[in-house]
Amino acid sequence: MGDISGTYCPHLFFDVAGFGHLDRDADIQQAVRRGLYQIVSGALARAAVSHTVYYRQDYGDGVLAVLPPTVPALALAEGLPIWLHLEIRRYNKCASPAARIQLRSALHIGPVYRDEQGVSGRALIHAARLINAQPVRRALADSRADLVFAVSERVYDEVIRDHPTPADVEYRRFAARVKEDEFTAWFTVLGGHAGPLLEDRPPLRAVPDHP
Repeated sequence: MGDISGTYCPHLFFDVAGFGHLDRDADIQQAVRRGLYQIVSGALARAAVSHTVYYRQDYGDGVLAVLPPTVPALALAEGLPIWLHLEIRRYNKCASPAARIQLRSALHIGPVYRDEQGVSGRALIHAARLINAQPVRRALADSRADLVFAVSERVYDEVIRDHPTPADVEYRRFAARVKEDEFTAWFTVLGGHAGPLLEDRPPLRAVPDHP
């Protein structure tokens, strides 16, 4: 990936739920990590994003992927949740119960700065807070889903709102506070039952406005 410093790039955080659970010894954690990279690489490859063209940073129980600005954000918002779910199901089919993966992921777009130590920027901080928001964590735990995929309000408003989404991708609005930040964003749940919204509102789907 070329010099991206200061460029508006799509970026994704992925986090494995319960990575440090007592049932997961060192061997299982290594298997889960291999599974995580298999899932992420496979899903991004389906989005025509080769692992050679994006920046990747490991977090032990998760990974950050910063994609080139040429990657269409709409293709990620529409297709990536489905492809991630497919890859999770493929991995879990052959995994032991202790090595099965439930995944939280978040998509945001904003300026990313790169130096010799890695990447930084407020946009990355916001994406990390999306993935750690209590409604996102609770949605995954309560639904026992394979995947909760969150998008920032910017991604929803500027990319998703005016486009129909696949039938399996139903984005739901939530409000959260993480550290000093209060924000609203959206998530979709795949492979489980989403349950009621925290704001007690009916489910919302990104569909085009009708005249």
